[in-house]
Amino acid sequence: MGGELLIESSLRTADYERVFAVLERCDDVRTVPEFRTRIVGAMTDVFPVRVATCFVGDSFESQFVDPDAALAGAAGWERTRAVYQQDWARFDVFGTPEARRRLEATRVASLRDLHDLPAESATYVREYLDVWRSVNALHLELPGRARALVGLYDVDENALGPRDFVALRLLARQLSVLTRSLVNAPGRDLLAALTDRQREVARLVADGLSNAAIARRLTLTEDTVKKYVSRILAATGCASRTQLALDVQRRAEPGQAFGPPAT
Repeated sequence: MGGELLIESSLRTADYERVFAVLERCDDVRTVPEFRTRIVGAMTDVFPVRVATCFVGDSFESQFVDPDAALAGAAGWERTRAVYQQDWARFDVFGTPEARRRLEATRVASLRDLHDLPAESATYVREYLDVWRSVNALHLELPGRARALVGLYDVDENALGPRDFVALRLLARQLSVLTRSLVNAPGRDLLAALTDRQREVARLVADGLSNAAIARRLTLTEDTVKKYVSRILAATGCASRTQLALDVQRRAEPGQAFGPPAT
């Protein structure tokens, strides 16, 4: 992006004032849920974008299916979020390897600088983002392995200029000092969005059963189990069955078994 050609010394007083304005809006925040709500309003008030979102997850992958994601600047969020999580979350452009590398290296990524997108992510841009031409994200660290992704959207592809991106990188670094010390609210139930059968399959995966063993246990075909596992991964934001098993196990009460012993 053009901002990569600039350094912070090129920022003007007004740019620093915007960074400080957002930091001041979040200065007294103490919990992750409170931050999620506060940051979206601050970003749309201070930076020249119409819409801001904030997604939080226990890992980079899981933040895209955050059931409590916050939004400012647009109506009909509940319906939009439901469609996003059901159909598009796993194809989000900021979940691609290139975007993740940029986010983890500089804390800021922009759609305009992402190239050679996977076919599914290109479809996401075309069909889901639609008229939103300026699409950008800030990557923030939370306690533990948790992460937050703050999205900034506008219909004008030039809504944010080169100095804006330099200011956003500075802001993201400063915000991460704050967000790393926030208090996490009780973790969400990873299985809450799943059907009863999907929960059963997820627990058996956590017990270490293979697809074939799960199929025998539940009197299903192995292909049916594979489909269940794929849908569970999409719904929970887990990148693999290993991550799913670890996340389900981590949420168990001490001594709780998830299902029949692994065979």
